[in-house]
Amino acid sequence: MKKLIIIRHAKAEQAFTMDKQRKLTEKGHHDAQMMAERLLAEGYKIDKLFSSTATRAYQTATHFAEVHGIAPQSIKTFDSLYLAGTLEITLTIEWLKENVKTLAVVAHNPGVSDFTNDVTNTINDFLPTCGIAIIEVDINDWEEDFEAAEKKLIAILKPKDEQ
Repeated sequence: MKKLIIIRHAKAEQAFTMDKQRKLTEKGHHDAQMMAERLLAEGYKIDKLFSSTATRAYQTATHFAEVHGIAPQSIKTFDSLYLAGTLEITLTIEWLKENVKTLAVVAHNPGVSDFTNDVTNTINDFLPTCGIAIIEVDINDWEEDFEAAEKKLIAILKPKDEQ
């Protein structure tokens, strides 16, 4: 059994620049740090991090990396996660060849919310900024058929739950 942590990037500045270059706001940095700590406190330790190449997603991922003891240079970035849908997120997850216990993916809405609902056959509201979906995946190794594996939504964590 593996865990898949789906994270929507934290709050970003308004689009005064190119969308991919938008940075986290002060609130975004705060929420990313808080949610990374909360995830660990609830017993979920990230072993590997995938992130969209967008600045706001990568900045969010670095907070999670720091809290979970992952070197920032070990975060694997993918252009395919920028505004990705269910198919692109699935294909990115299938790229993983390491047999880690818990993989986290930092990306964008509506893709992260659609992916969570699609693969777990659930209906949830959109993940808020820095929202987290925790999914249990019934596989022993990430090289097994991820798409065919049974997936169960364990929890959704939201920053507002902590304030």
